[in-house]
Amino acid sequence: MGESTSNPASAWRAFARAAQPDVERWLAQLDAPERAQSQRLMELIAANRETAFGRHHGFADIASPAQFRERVPMQDATGYLPWLERASREAQPVLSAQAPLFFERTSGSTARQKLIPYTSVFLREMQAAMVVWLADMVRLCPGVAQGRAYWSMSPALQPVGVAPNGIRIGSASDLEYLGGSSAAALAATLLVPPFSSNPAVWRHETLRALVADESIAFLSVWSPTFLSSLLRPLFSPEDPGSARELAALEADLPGPRAAALRGALADGHCDRLWPRLAAISCWLDGPSHGYAQALRARFPQAQWLPKGLFATEGVVSIPFGEAPDCTLAVGSHYLEFLRDDGRICDVSALAQGDEAQVLMTTGAGLYRYALGDRIRVTGMTGRTPRVTFLGRAAANCDLVGEKLDEGTVGEALAQVFARGASACLIPSPQADVPHYMLLLAGVEERRVEALRIEVEQRLGHIFHYAQARRLGQLGPLRARWIPGAQAALGDLLQRAAERTGMRAGDVKPSGLVTRIPLAEAMLAMSGA
Repeated sequence: MGESTSNPASAWRAFARAAQPDVERWLAQLDAPERAQSQRLMELIAANRETAFGRHHGFADIASPAQFRERVPMQDATGYLPWLERASREAQPVLSAQAPLFFERTSGSTARQKLIPYTSVFLREMQAAMVVWLADMVRLCPGVAQGRAYWSMSPALQPVGVAPNGIRIGSASDLEYLGGSSAAALAATLLVPPFSSNPAVWRHETLRALVADESIAFLSVWSPTFLSSLLRPLFSPEDPGSARELAALEADLPGPRAAALRGALADGHCDRLWPRLAAISCWLDGPSHGYAQALRARFPQAQWLPKGLFATEGVVSIPFGEAPDCTLAVGSHYLEFLRDDGRICDVSALAQGDEAQVLMTTGAGLYRYALGDRIRVTGMTGRTPRVTFLGRAAANCDLVGEKLDEGTVGEALAQVFARGASACLIPSPQADVPHYMLLLAGVEERRVEALRIEVEQRLGHIFHYAQARRLGQLGPLRARWIPGAQAALGDLLQRAAERTGMRAGDVKPSGLVTRIPLAEAMLAMSGA
């Protein structure tokens, strides 16, 4: 008889056995990434040559990656939007021969929402990377198999919808991503708190489920701010709202767990709450680095594991081996890299120290799609580059996933400018709850609060900003009045930029300050 999966350890053993062929295939690809990438691309071209996109770009005549680059232009999210809109309207194959199982929403760095097609081929590409990551993780950190796991599954903040062509918008559950893969066996290990469309209710129920379960061995989230937001009552018990929630939690818990909660609050860390906790997986690089570092003291017993670069549009890199960086997922999608000088190369031309933006071609029907993320090559696994995430390529700000850029912020500030005022948005990442500060000049001080509310409402139309606010990862917009006329704000920007080392002639006004040192200088000089 097969091994029972009624307990976490046996479920992980069953998964590791089933995943072994995927791991062996991955290991072979690491030593020949160019061959693996070329093969993946040609498979995608052959499968989708009769789609509207394939016919338009002559897929039937493409016989090599070089010809693919000649015939298919690189497109950013805005340029690709017409094709994505066609895929959500038309019944005939537009981007992929396979009809999408569902669409996932993403707004990228703009307010205009995009629908990414999720086909079974694309899900297999994502699962191939996920299976290798999880199999390698349990090999390196066996303790994750000795208890239950929590994988972040936030509530659906928008209802499941239907596209004009009848295809569902939104996955029914995050577990849908595992269906049909060997990782599906791990569903038996998961702590799945009750779902609620009300973020406050969902947050309370999730925290209660976590605190009640002493067997937690693995926490997997994307952003470390998500985890700090979820566990905030444990970390700020002096706050009146936290005190009330903690009292309600303690009243619900059996005696031993109530004692563990009191002990954790007294200790200032979570060892007594989750004595089996072996690992926490989250983003550790780019803008997330500081937040992860701040959380480490709360979990002294846990190993911190990198997450890799996963996006709604696809997977770029996965953790593999003991290195702190992540290996390019050469077995999933076809990847290209746009250098700062405008040249585009494939995986074989990357060398240590190179920095580039990522382009991806996937089974979802994205072709030479500019993801907008920047990476740096930090080493090699076999002949495959390892990379670290640097941040978004565009002039934007992304503290916790809200993805603001100058264009969308400019639209939100348009009415402020129309009233003759000057304004800019400044990130405040070091606060207990990251938030933005609205600096206003050229208006009467008594009007500041009304303008703050108006700008916050406009920012709330941006999908990811609204999501971060609802989940509590991002605090409400704050405002500060700068005495003087419109020019007072420009003067502040100039002086602060120069203080951070910028040449005076290089300072440019902007509605969104994206450089954190400049933001910190402006906040300090304006009285923060």
